Amino acid sequence: MSDDHGTRRPPHAGWTLGAGGLPRPVWAGMAFILVVVGVVLLVSGYMGYGALILVVGAAAGVNVL
Repeated sequence: MSDDHGTRRPPHAGWTLGAGGLPRPVWAGMAFILVVVGVVLLVSGYMGYGALILVVGAAAGVNVL
């Protein structure tokens, strides 16, 4: 998807998914759920999975800022 000058740009209709495609409340809800699940996993003893879910929750939280 490049124009005559060789630069890349999004499709004419726009991107359908991605950080800009979801409203902030969706990202906030997803971040909250992921953080809660991560904490529950850490308390249950699943250190690797819990830490990974917390990191993913933090990444989702960045989209709220």
